[in-house]
Amino acid sequence: MSPYATTETSAPRARPLSGLAKPIRLEWVREFPQPLQEEVLALMNAVLARETTIGFAGPLTYNEGMRWMAGTARAVANGDKHLLLFRDTDDKVVGHVLMTPNALPNCRHIGEISRTFVHPDYRGVSIVRMGLRSVLDRADQIGLEVIQLDVRDGTRIAKLWQALGFQVVGKMEDYARVNGESFPGLFMYQHVKVLRQRLERTADDTLS
Repeated sequence: MSPYATTETSAPRARPLSGLAKPIRLEWVREFPQPLQEEVLALMNAVLARETTIGFAGPLTYNEGMRWMAGTARAVANGDKHLLLFRDTDDKVVGHVLMTPNALPNCRHIGEISRTFVHPDYRGVSIVRMGLRSVLDRADQIGLEVIQLDVRDGTRIAKLWQALGFQVVGKMEDYARVNGESFPGLFMYQHVKVLRQRLERTADDTLS
């Protein structure tokens, strides 16, 4: 287990788009020190080199990226955000999810997942299902009953979130702007218990 982890889940194998099964380990981290921030930034830039769907138009400089990572580290240390990392058999970070509980008294049953990205070599239905299952377990632990998210419309991950049980509650036409082009986005939610039921009864091959 990583020295920064609070809980760890061994997942048998993730089936990426290449079709090769690769063992993956999930962990919720209680600390996010600089060496780990740098590793996550490298992963983030590897994703940004191929796509622009996680909020940035391209890879970040070291200083830009570390400013973002420092903000995340403070939020994790304060308990305002919960950070889930995916590791391969070499202990390399290959995936990242943030979960943020709503701080308003009337909305503390709601959590948001954001900045979800996985290294292109490890992507596939099963790794998303693993991550979602871990998010639902964490939600139960900290008293969240509803999960919400937003995502660019028309992407593979948007379709996958819907297949996993998330319900679209709104669409924003001017959701993201990249290099002068505007893209629509979807806003989704679902109750934790509904998502868990969906995971239990839906096999990987029905979502492929």
